Amino acid sequence: MTESTFAASQRYRRYVLGLLLAVMTLNYADRYVIGILLPQIKSDLALTDTQIGFITGAAFTVFYALLGVPIASLADRRSRRKIIAGALALWSLMTCLCGLARSFVQLAVFRVLVGVGEAGCTPPSHSLISDYFAPRERAMAMAVLGLGSSLGVFLAFLIGGWITDAYGWRVTLVSFGAPGVFIALVVYFTLRDPPRGHSDGLEVAEEAPRMYPAFRGLWAKGTFRYMVLGGSLYGMVSTALLAWLPSFYTRTHGLEVAAVGTWLAFTKALPHAAGTLLGGLLASRLAKFGTKPPIYLCAGVQLVAAPFYALVLLVPDPTAALLWLIVPACVGVMQGPVLFATIQGVADVRTRAVASALMILIINLIAGVIGPQAVGVASDYLAGSLGVDSLGVALLIVCVACSLGSAGLFYLASRSIEQDLQYSRPTGIRKVL
Repeated sequence: MTESTFAASQRYRRYVLGLLLAVMTLNYADRYVIGILLPQIKSDLALTDTQIGFITGAAFTVFYALLGVPIASLADRRSRRKIIAGALALWSLMTCLCGLARSFVQLAVFRVLVGVGEAGCTPPSHSLISDYFAPRERAMAMAVLGLGSSLGVFLAFLIGGWITDAYGWRVTLVSFGAPGVFIALVVYFTLRDPPRGHSDGLEVAEEAPRMYPAFRGLWAKGTFRYMVLGGSLYGMVSTALLAWLPSFYTRTHGLEVAAVGTWLAFTKALPHAAGTLLGGLLASRLAKFGTKPPIYLCAGVQLVAAPFYALVLLVPDPTAALLWLIVPACVGVMQGPVLFATIQGVADVRTRAVASALMILIINLIAGVIGPQAVGVASDYLAGSLGVDSLGVALLIVCVACSLGSAGLFYLASRSIEQDLQYSRPTGIRKVL
């Protein structure tokens, strides 16, 4: 199929965006529902905080990040539709099997396999969005797709909390995994693959470069390096909070699991969704003034969010601690649409899936592995002197330090964006008039 023969109506493009949003929602719901289950899992399987940090961090993240790269390289050459459908079916089944785990080792193995499946979701999805939506529409489309993380976390905390309170953590995991098999069939039979470069009005004559040349070209761009590293430090904040906040509120403030899940759905997940959309809207407006202002937004929101983590984690009143979470949950995530759109913008047309995968690889190896694990280890280390307050202090250290570091890296990215955008078009393409 070529640019001249492929056509997609506005209605169908919205359908594609909605379907990919549903897939992304399941991706994050299945990934993070374990956070609300940790108090029960810890008790049932007799786990330490360090083991929990491994299950929520390295067990999922290492294979998720590493396998995303070859899968993305395949997505730059083969059907993105088939890759997404197969990946969704795999991680959904593995989520169900997590509910059958009887030991730390079994749960860790199944979490690894969930990560293997989810590795095939985001890179081909970003690539499809870039080929369905023109550059001027891309940040907003990425913001809508990014709502999947917020909606997934909302469902994980709210519905997951209710099911867990009524039926236990095992039934919750099976309930969350099962719908993905049906959605995988919908993706396989209804999603169409556009030609590469379709939304840019380009026809691509050459094959996608192999992984190493693609990596080398991307990493040579300062914008790519600093945006990804800035996103990694923000990711450490996000993954640490998603993994440990339920335990923090149950342990430090004595709240019940169902109550914590309901609160976090409205003070963490919904503000996260609002911040994602607001970030996309602000980035679209700021883009009218040049390529740097949207990246300034990424830096600014991290500086604003940093002091609010102290209020969340140090105030003695549980209601205040939950309500203060709304601010950093909304503000911090505004960097997401700009990050995704910028990475796709500086990548060559034939390396967009690989660019997304390399971004995910770096962010997850830093954020997904180090974030939850660092909090767990620090909490165990501080427990002797701080008791139940050790978890809150460990979270505070990670959140504030990483937010400030992220702001600095985003600022550095703004200094090279104009030059890097000039060299994002490969050879072997032609403009379609």
